[in-house]
Amino acid sequence: MITVYDYVIIGFYLVFMLAIGLVFRRMSKDTSDYFRAGGAMPWWLTGASAWIFSFSAWTFTGAAGKVYETGTLVLPVFYATAIALCFVLAFTCLRFRRMRVITWMEGVRLRYGPFSEQFYTWIKLPLLLLFSGASLNAIGVFMSAVFNVPMNTMLIIPAPW
Repeated sequence: MITVYDYVIIGFYLVFMLAIGLVFRRMSKDTSDYFRAGGAMPWWLTGASAWIFSFSAWTFTGAAGKVYETGTLVLPVFYATAIALCFVLAFTCLRFRRMRVITWMEGVRLRYGPFSEQFYTWIKLPLLLLFSGASLNAIGVFMSAVFNVPMNTMLIIPAPW
C-alpha cells in the first residue's frame, strides 16, 4: 500500500527534476550543446552517453521479467543490438565525423538532400505516434498502480460549446 512517505518521495523527485531543468537550461544554446556538450566531450564519451541513453525502464524491469519467465531467451535481443552497434561503429561513425554533423538527420540532408530528409521524416511519423501512444499507455498503467486509480476510469470534460 502506498503511504504518505511514498507521495513525499514522488513529489520531491518531480520538484527536483524540474529544478535541475531550470538550473541547467542556460547551458544548452543549440543542438551541439545538447547532443555533444558543444564539442567539449571526447567522441567516445559522447558515444557512450548516447548508448546509455538508449536503455529504458524495459531493460531493467521488462527484460528481467522475461528472463524470469523464459530463461535466457531474451539474450538474442541484446546480442543483436551489440552486433548492430558494431556495424554502425564500423561504417558510419567515421563518415559522420568527417561530415561535421551533429545529428543523424543533418547527415541525411547533407548526403542525400532535403527531399530525402523530408521523406524519411514523414515516413517515420506514424511509427513515432504509435510508439508514443504505447509509451503513454505504459505510463498510465504505472500511474494507475501508484495512485490506486482503476484503468477504466476516465475523466470526461464536456466541451465549452
